[in-house]
Amino acid sequence: MTGVIITLMLIMAHGALSIVVFTLPKRAAVFYRFHLPSFLVAWVAYLGYEYVYIPRNCPGECNIRVDLLFIYPYLAFVTICALVSFVRSQRTKTSSS
Repeated sequence: MTGVIITLMLIMAHGALSIVVFTLPKRAAVFYRFHLPSFLVAWVAYLGYEYVYIPRNCPGECNIRVDLLFIYPYLAFVTICALVSFVRSQRTKTSSS
């Protein structure tokens, strides 16, 4: 139970930090130092969870996956933040050139 609480607190802290990062000046460094690694870690962790943990602990009667109600919104949030940050950094590069 403690692990779940710590995980949820880390996810909320990451979400708050992602929103704060959007208030910083538009730079490509923010994308490459924060949003891209967050995006990669979130998706690699999810794929590892799906392909290692679920087949071992859910042999066939997992019709309702409540865990996805928490995982998918977080993955969508991280993906949207990374895409928006990438577009903003590209727009800044073209306007400064």
